[in-house]
Amino acid sequence: MKKIRDVQQLTAYVKLHDLQNYMDSDILAMASLQSFEKDEHLIQTGTTSDFLYFLVEGSVMVYSYPSDTQNICIDFATPATPLGEASSLWGLLPKSSVKAVTKCICVSIPLNKYRSALQQDVCFLQNICQLLSYRLNSGINLANSLTEPVETRLAKFILAHHDNGKFSTRLTTCASILNVSYRHLLRTITNFRDAQILEKQKNYYLIRDRQALEELADNLSHSTQ
Repeated sequence: MKKIRDVQQLTAYVKLHDLQNYMDSDILAMASLQSFEKDEHLIQTGTTSDFLYFLVEGSVMVYSYPSDTQNICIDFATPATPLGEASSLWGLLPKSSVKAVTKCICVSIPLNKYRSALQQDVCFLQNICQLLSYRLNSGINLANSLTEPVETRLAKFILAHHDNGKFSTRLTTCASILNVSYRHLLRTITNFRDAQILEKQKNYYLIRDRQALEELADNLSHSTQ
């Protein structure tokens, strides 16, 4: 983690992502910028974080360890997601870890100084309650998605994370997020290539048949109707 001492950049991120709307307190008076390298942890299971984060650049993976040999991805967060509101804000030990998938920048609020102010900020608490409700429903969706075929999960993920038809997420990261083995993911990617849905390029996969991807993504809902 590296602190970025740039008030102008901090102000720009707060305005870009409307972060002041999260709270009545003056966020610029409390916050600073921090950067994290790829694969660096922002929050680790069993260790209380000293900061409440707002992710403003990059992406992170939220995951847990149900056993010593396996981890399950709970969420894949992108800007402008709050991180640490469920445990660190209340001084509790987190039950999941947050790791940078790409290089990330966060607006960070030190909780040793501002925990009490945030806990008494009605606007902030209302937004956090709404966020926790969304994440509760996301947990239910995660449980349901684990019953979907890998083809369906991968198609949905590609459609959600491609950039102008180019899918460049690292496959090891993709496997973790989809909660499948790397080998199984490779087989599925190969099947997509054989079906001419994807085409391998040097640093990414090109979507050649978006309609086929959309049909795969809808596979489960159609099969259960």
